[in-house]
Amino acid sequence: MRLFLIGLLMACLVNSSYGIVDCPPVITNGKLQGILPVVNQKVSYSDVVDCGAVSQADLFRRVRLWATQSCYSPGDTFSLSDRETGDLVGRVSQVITLPRSEHSAGGVYTFRYSFIIECANRKYRATITQLDVLESGNRPAAIENYCQKNEADLQAIYTALDGQINRKLTSLQEYVKNYKPF
Repeated sequence: MRLFLIGLLMACLVNSSYGIVDCPPVITNGKLQGILPVVNQKVSYSDVVDCGAVSQADLFRRVRLWATQSCYSPGDTFSLSDRETGDLVGRVSQVITLPRSEHSAGGVYTFRYSFIIECANRKYRATITQLDVLESGNRPAAIENYCQKNEADLQAIYTALDGQINRKLTSLQEYVKNYKPF
């Protein structure tokens, strides 16, 4: 019996995922927690914008300039930048800061996601997928399984994240469509 308890204790200490509870995603009206859009059980944003009479090369140039100026966190990388296909693909960070209040512990939350921009036929499609929450030790956890003790905190985090992602997509659209050549 004593060896069994020691073995059980050792198994708990060795297994780092012990005690971590997966939260089933709460999807309401096609949105995680009623806030973040879900496609095929994953949080995903997509925006297609017609840019008028802009050449493929100029459209790609505008998108690449915007990405360089707008995605500047230390971990942000664009691993693919192909002028011929018009593809720009990267991993981008987003930080959410919630103030502490009577009902909320507050905190700083870091998210990472794939940002894909495809330019073709005078249009671009911006897609944001694979959202991860960077937890303690910078371990990524899929946002669909992210758990919070307080439901109100989770709602506040998702609302702030949704707002920042939508502002980023709007910023891209405004910069690309209203680009002022020199």
